[in-house]
Amino acid sequence: MERQELGKRSGSFAKAVVIRGAGRIVFVSGCVGDDGHGGVVGKGDVEEQSRQAFAHMAALLAEAGGSLANVVKLTCFIVPMADYRAYAKVRQELFAPNFPASSTVGVNALASPDYLIEIEAVAALP
Repeated sequence: MERQELGKRSGSFAKAVVIRGAGRIVFVSGCVGDDGHGGVVGKGDVEEQSRQAFAHMAALLAEAGGSLANVVKLTCFIVPMADYRAYAKVRQELFAPNFPASSTVGVNALASPDYLIEIEAVAALP
């Protein structure tokens, strides 16, 4: 599988990612900062909720035979947008140097008032 970034990188995300020879595409639904038992991890803390959401994502990708390294696109929904830097810090730590294409959208609310972030992904697995 060959990965190529298009456009000039701007910060910690690729403008576009081309995958050639991809065997499987995995679409990961929105992951949130929950503990798997109905509780919220990191209540009031976007950075901690981001880490938990990415941990859920990594587990799902592992189940498919992949990892976060296979992610080519992220979409993040965040409440409030003012906490973007906390999310971006975690994204940069987990994905450097092969950043996926990424979009972040500020929203008024998520499924639970305690959720501050929800992250979707598309991954290309060989």
